[in-house]
Amino acid sequence: MGIKFSFIIWILLLGFFDRNLTAQSQWKLHKQNESYTLWIKDVENSKFKQFKIQTYLNEELKSMYNIFKDVEQMHLWYDKVKRVSLLKKISSNEAIYLLEYDLPFPFEDRITTIKGTINYDERIEKITVKTEYIAYPIPDLHQNMPLIKNISGGWEIVKTKKGTLLITHHGYMDPGGNVPIWLVNESLTSGPPKTLEGLKNLVKNY
Repeated sequence: MGIKFSFIIWILLLGFFDRNLTAQSQWKLHKQNESYTLWIKDVENSKFKQFKIQTYLNEELKSMYNIFKDVEQMHLWYDKVKRVSLLKKISSNEAIYLLEYDLPFPFEDRITTIKGTINYDERIEKITVKTEYIAYPIPDLHQNMPLIKNISGGWEIVKTKKGTLLITHHGYMDPGGNVPIWLVNESLTSGPPKTLEGLKNLVKNY
């Protein structure tokens, strides 16, 4: 009887933890209009939030692949990215980059070292991009700049049956230092739409 009762309690606890974890991982719709849909989510053990944004574009999938491969020109369309430099090429679809971020005055600009991976599956007409921080030697020129270590993101671009591209982008960043939490979280609602608009305007050249 005692064993059976303990088993029931264990099952109930598992259910509780499962529901709790599910609740923590839920996206909350922030804004939806004709141009994009934007969600925000809390991040476990962090005061900074994560974003996910989605839109449709009438562009060629190959053009999207070309612009994402041209990583060192990302500053031309990605909000707050000031400069991108190649540090190490790992393979034809994976490399390590130094990213410089332009933060508003009076905060110092920041850098991070990112490993980026891109996969283009022509069979199912889908592109996936994954970016995450990786520890890597910093060039002498940037040794004294604050380093962002908690940063990650990704893209998924899929060609729909209608011929349009469904683009989904998500990201998270803890800039560290004295940057206010409210300022970082506010940028999640203003920055991603600017990034999509920049991408939309520039991809036509690829």
